[in-house]
Amino acid sequence: MTSTTPASPLPKPGFVAQMKSFPPAFWVANIIELIERFSFFGVRTIAALYIVESAERGGLAMSNVDRGIFFGTWSLLQCILPMFTGGFADRYGYRVSLMVAFSINIVGYATMGYTTSWWAFMGACCLIATGTAIFKPPLHGTLAHCVNESNSSVGWGMFYQVVNIGGFIGPMVCGYLRLLEWRYAFFAAAGIIVVNMLVTLLFLKDCAKTGGAATGQRKGPGQVFAESMKLFRDVRFIVFLAIFSGFWFMFMQLFDQLSIFIDQWVNTRDVASFLTDTLGLQFLADKFAQNNGQVNPEWIVNVDAGSIILLVLLVSYITGKFRPISAMIVGMFICCAGLIMAGTVTTGWLCVLGIFVFAVGEMACSPKFSEYVALMAPADKKALYMGYSNIPFAIGWAGANFIGGPLYERMSDKIELARRYLIQELGHGSEAVRALSKGSVMPALAEALGQTEDAARQILWNHYRPQSFWFICMAVGLLATLAMVGYHFWLEADTRRRAARDAAAPAS
Repeated sequence: MTSTTPASPLPKPGFVAQMKSFPPAFWVANIIELIERFSFFGVRTIAALYIVESAERGGLAMSNVDRGIFFGTWSLLQCILPMFTGGFADRYGYRVSLMVAFSINIVGYATMGYTTSWWAFMGACCLIATGTAIFKPPLHGTLAHCVNESNSSVGWGMFYQVVNIGGFIGPMVCGYLRLLEWRYAFFAAAGIIVVNMLVTLLFLKDCAKTGGAATGQRKGPGQVFAESMKLFRDVRFIVFLAIFSGFWFMFMQLFDQLSIFIDQWVNTRDVASFLTDTLGLQFLADKFAQNNGQVNPEWIVNVDAGSIILLVLLVSYITGKFRPISAMIVGMFICCAGLIMAGTVTTGWLCVLGIFVFAVGEMACSPKFSEYVALMAPADKKALYMGYSNIPFAIGWAGANFIGGPLYERMSDKIELARRYLIQELGHGSEAVRALSKGSVMPALAEALGQTEDAARQILWNHYRPQSFWFICMAVGLLATLAMVGYHFWLEADTRRRAARDAAAPAS
């Protein structure tokens, strides 16, 4: 099947029949993905907080600019390398690639738990990025070989549910462990990857003989690389990836910036009160709200993963009745609305509502992205196409950090704005203010204003409007969504032209 617009959906079996149609390799691959996502999202979520947290609270006390550099480099490596590792996975086998990936990731997570220096932390980020880049193509390639047009929507929806089960449990566990000791969370992530190695060795078999293994042709690394680069000739595919890059720029802000925003600006005591006063879950409240009654921000963001776990199969079954690109467009619009809701409020439940709306949009568009790429990929190039599908992540995710990190620091970072207010509005000396540790800036501002820290935070909110950052992010996502609408009409017109030309060919 070539890279054309997938045809209108044919009648499909019922939900139960589709679930029964998946081979054993599909379920093993999903278990492997769940375990890997536990480690990845558990670490990725707390790492954003760890980097900028004050030294008084055990963090690295670095800036959002540093965080942007770390995460931007991480995302570029993780998303660009699959363009090449996908071809090698097709050539040398999926199990071998997975074992190499797990070995690298174990070292990366463990290193992150030990280091406190800038360059060592960067090295750990690069190791995790490389291991994950090697992991994704063979895992996605396995899944692509296990689904077909009759069950692909439910199959990718099931996979996305599993991704979010890991993405939900990981931040919960690592979020609790980091309250005890930051490094415990990183070591736990490394340890569970060992389990993944055992699952892969004992239960996963390559579900397809691909590349040279299938034909007996022995292709060298240079040939594999050259064939990988030929995919740039697929204009429709590349345009599709370019448009989605803008959407992923907005999309990834929820995961890499919102937890910082919640930690700095959103009062989540109402969520903690709900756990105790309404549900009577004092134990959970004690664990969730150890920071002056505030719920850990990574757990608030985790509403996204929790919502997907509960609803993604239902949403995937419904969107399976529509063309993938139509479902993607609707989901992209909903994500834009959810992000702006979550990023412009200061109360916990309103932020939770915005994240839930975002999750609904994510369920409609993100699995469909993988489904769309898998359906347009030829049978012998599944891993290669899935590897190239990481290009939008590379551009969008890196931009979300290289651009979003410094932009957030300038427009929305509470500590930076507090320093600015002390200097520009209250006339304090610049050198003295810059010399304050991150943990002492807000107390100094509150004392200078004669207010509580909560009141000082509200003064900063009213004066600098830090929520403006999210309007910029939403605007980028909305432009990408409108571009996807144009892409859809372009494909429709092109398909009609091709059909008319083919119909006229025998008469000429």
